[in-house]
Amino acid sequence: MMQAARSMVVIGQACRPSPSLFAGKGAPRGMLGKGEPGVPGMRVEAGQAAPVLPSPAHPGGTPLRSRGTISCWFGLCLLLFAATPAPAQEAIVTAQLGNAVEIVDLATKKILQSIPVAGAPAGIALSPDRTRAYITRPEGHGVTVIDLAARKVVSELGLPGGPLGIGVNPVSGEVYVADWFGERVFALRATADGLTLDGEIATGKSPSGIAVTPDGATLLVANRESDSVSVIDVASRTERRRIAVGTHPFGLTLAPDATRAYTANVLSDDVSAIDIAAGRETGRVKTGQRPYVIAFAGQRGFVTDQYSNTVTAFDPTTMTKLGTIDVGDHPEGIAATRDGTVIVVANWGDNSLSLIDPSSLKITGTIETGDGPRAFGDFLR
Repeated sequence: MMQAARSMVVIGQACRPSPSLFAGKGAPRGMLGKGEPGVPGMRVEAGQAAPVLPSPAHPGGTPLRSRGTISCWFGLCLLLFAATPAPAQEAIVTAQLGNAVEIVDLATKKILQSIPVAGAPAGIALSPDRTRAYITRPEGHGVTVIDLAARKVVSELGLPGGPLGIGVNPVSGEVYVADWFGERVFALRATADGLTLDGEIATGKSPSGIAVTPDGATLLVANRESDSVSVIDVASRTERRRIAVGTHPFGLTLAPDATRAYTANVLSDDVSAIDIAAGRETGRVKTGQRPYVIAFAGQRGFVTDQYSNTVTAFDPTTMTKLGTIDVGDHPEGIAATRDGTVIVVANWGDNSLSLIDPSSLKITGTIETGDGPRAFGDFLR
């Protein structure tokens, strides 16, 4: 049975329970590092890059009759456009020790809603239309479905083993859940009422991070205990090949062009790059201690370093290190906003989110969260 460890770890001046389950090995819970909590700030600064602005929508309305009317109407449209706020961006954060899922407004830095979810919620994936969140519960042995508009739980599905990593097929909407205790991924069918079990797919040992190619045809799974990545044909649900990577890969993320995948290798302290079509590892870059999950923004890669309390920035093409950013204590989940201007990091050890400018590699803000934010997966919308 998956049970939280109750030993105490010092964080600043306060004590808290240490994370549960296979401490320090990139498992359903990794142990807190022994060093002092990191102070948010930049260690190495890279060059600035100009932000990419969204193009305005074309205004419509009543046919225009005169030059004066055109000028007034155009001016009014400009004023209305300037006054329209940018679309809100939310972080859907699994607070593992708090047994809750929190909806966080990144603009106001406020928690909009805390939704109770028992069973130590950890992994998260969003439906293709971004209206539902699928949450794994390693200690609750199942998946919870949340309606993000209503901000409430709508269904639950029990699963055997240790459900942890989770991903969604962007084409079919099928949901894949890694069984940490087995050598399999559960395939779940999404319905109006929730999720139903639709089969299993064989993988390596202790599957964790999951990614699906944009065409929905290929599923990739990081096999922590097998030091490999399974490349699976979705149509036949069979493993086409298995690619050797670093030691104990945990997080797995596709490059923006989806031709490569990258794994955070917990015990070898590095990131592996994989050429998906060629079926081989093409390079590695060193990170801080216990790398966990990877995100991409502005042609740069970012990986959380659990034991170093840092995020390592790297060039995903040359696989060279660009810099290191101090964040909160025991960073785990990481993702980029839709416009690529902010990197969001979930700091499990001090209950916070760190916001990073991917161009300058500077901390731009911190948001308080509930207890034990993990956010392992696709948690921004």
